[in-house]
Amino acid sequence: MDVEVTIRAYQEQLESLGYAEATVQLYRSNLGQFKEYLKNRDINDLRKVNTQLIQEYKKEVMAEVNKMETKALKLRPVKRLFEYLLESNRLLINPTEGLVETCRKNRTTGTILTVEEIKKLLQQPNLSFAMQIRDRAIMEVLYATGIRLDELLRLTIYDPDLPGKTLFIRRAKGRKQRVVPLGKNSSRYLKEYLQKIRPRYAAKHPREKTLFLSYSGTPLQPAALRQAIRTYRLQAGIDKPVSPHAFRRTCATHLIQGGADIRYVQQLLGHSRLSTTQIYTKVMPVEVKKSHEQCHPGIKEDKKR
Repeated sequence: MDVEVTIRAYQEQLESLGYAEATVQLYRSNLGQFKEYLKNRDINDLRKVNTQLIQEYKKEVMAEVNKMETKALKLRPVKRLFEYLLESNRLLINPTEGLVETCRKNRTTGTILTVEEIKKLLQQPNLSFAMQIRDRAIMEVLYATGIRLDELLRLTIYDPDLPGKTLFIRRAKGRKQRVVPLGKNSSRYLKEYLQKIRPRYAAKHPREKTLFLSYSGTPLQPAALRQAIRTYRLQAGIDKPVSPHAFRRTCATHLIQGGADIRYVQQLLGHSRLSTTQIYTKVMPVEVKKSHEQCHPGIKEDKKR
């Protein structure tokens, strides 16, 4: 099982499953480091990789001067590669079995906005301008649904169901389609964009079906959206860095803080593993403490004394 050929096939598998380009590129880079590690040990067949070799590779990665999350991102593709080989019956034993993805336990979640901050951010677009009506619709959709950036940019005009206030994610990560609720606000701004703004942009490219367009009528690009969000973040006086993915984290966190079942949030976000969703429970100590004080019988009795 040639190392180069097999890893290339795995990367093509990720692409065919609809993984984001950035994710595929990250896997390509980090698996490239693993390939170099095997090459330096004259190993050109993945069937020769054993647990000891994997543990030695982990030690090498851990010795690097990088953040813990960076180290985890270097180990994760290797683990996923061997899981893929096991699931496709190309290996009988997984040498990465038991390999801990370095910092999962203490992993941080990145920027999460407070309710006040997200409200202020959403209010920044000047609705006198067509482009900013589009931006308001985009931010409302990101916050309401928690969809990924690549999922948002792949949406077509056929995906929103405004009467039903739902959104069909057809080209999700891993080709796992799902339907998510839009809610009142995002439906309202999306309807305004579709009725008043998009037809104007689409007139330049009438056959273009992508939902969110640039002024020129071509599909909106990630860099343009990131720059727009940065502008609104500065206008709102928010010191935290805010990316499109921050809306996803904020959506999940606010749902959990509001009492939503974590399995519902898992389904909404399209997470394969519940453990991925559970990280959002780490950011709510204040809310947990408040609920504990309000509901715990022992504490309630103490307050009566």
